[in-house]
Parts: sequence; C-alpha cells; structure tokens
Amino acid sequence: MGGSREETKRLLVLYRKGLISEDDLVDQLEEIRSAPATGKEPVDALTEASEREIVAVLDGYRAAEESGAETLRRWAALSRDAALAGGLRTIAAREALHAQLLEQRVRELGAEPTAAVPAWLSDYNATLLDPRASDSERLASILRQFPDIEAALAPLEKTIDSLEADPLTREMLRTIGQDERASLEWLHRAYATRATRP
Repeated sequence: MGGSREETKRLLVLYRKGLISEDDLVDQLEEIRSAPATGKEPVDALTEASEREIVAVLDGYRAAEESGAETLRRWAALSRDAALAGGLRTIAAREALHAQLLEQRVRELGAEPTAAVPAWLSDYNATLLDPRASDSERLASILRQFPDIEAALAPLEKTIDSLEADPLTREMLRTIGQDERASLEWLHRAYATRATRP
C-alpha cells in the first residue's frame, strides 16, 4: 500500500504541473486501485504505472520544448539586436532537437505523443512575443520565470535520478539538461549585459 500511496502522489504532482491530463490521471489511479482484482501483483501494476508516468513526463517535456523552440525562433525574428538574435536562434535549434529526440523516445516506448502545452505556458509564450515588448522586457520576463537555474533544473534532475532502469532515457535527459543549463546561463548573461549598458 505504501508504494501505491507514493505512486498516487507522483501522479498528482504530474497532473498539477500539466504534464498529464485529467483522463490519464484517472485511468492510472483506477488501474493501481484495481490491480489486485485483475490478478496482477501490486508491484507489477506500479511498474506499469511508472512506465506510463515516464512516457507522460517525456511527452510533456516534448510539448514544452517544441513550444519553446517556436517562441524563441519568433523572438529572434522580432529582435533588432543581432547578438541576441544569434543566441536565440541557437537555443531555439536546441529546443527543437530536444523535442524531436523526446518524440522519438516516446514512440520507442510504445506510445503516441499527445501532450498539449499547458495553458499557463501558452500564455507565457504569448507575452514574450508581444510586439510591444522590448528585448530587455522579454529577458526580464525569462529571469522572473527562472531566477534560480538550479531550481529550474531540479524537476528534470529528479526525473533523471529515477531512471536507473532506463539508461537510454536517463542519459538522453541528462544531456538535454546540460543544454538547458547552457541556455539559461546564456539568457542570464544576456540580461546582465543589457542591464549594465550605459
């Protein structure tokens, strides 16, 4: 029962973050609850639920990375700062590659990518692309969203640490995390550079 409780907590966290839908949450909770009645051992049911949870997390990351790539590409096109646009293009290309890799892994794990971008992220991306906003305002918005790089990467690190049984996914996410760190560090530096200009 303790394992079921922990699994339920993890599913609720995913749901609250918008990484799984309400229907997926209900389906997975019902399967955990009914596992003994279907003849499955509770541990087996938890393993299957955990696999579906990982797929849901990967698919949620995929949707977010795809959305981020498009937003950063469009921001680069709006910017009149050539240096900023160059960095944004590079980060956008990395985000697009991450989305492709995550989609490939979701399919390899026997699922179809279906996750949608959470409403809060769509709204946030729209504010970054507001044509009335300046590059400095957009960078400031990024720093407000991700003021602490370590804290921003902590959920991904937690996922990586949970993947001992899946080294392919674990190391793919680890290298994606390294890219994410480089991107956030660059954006922090870009903001600091603009803030110190006379």
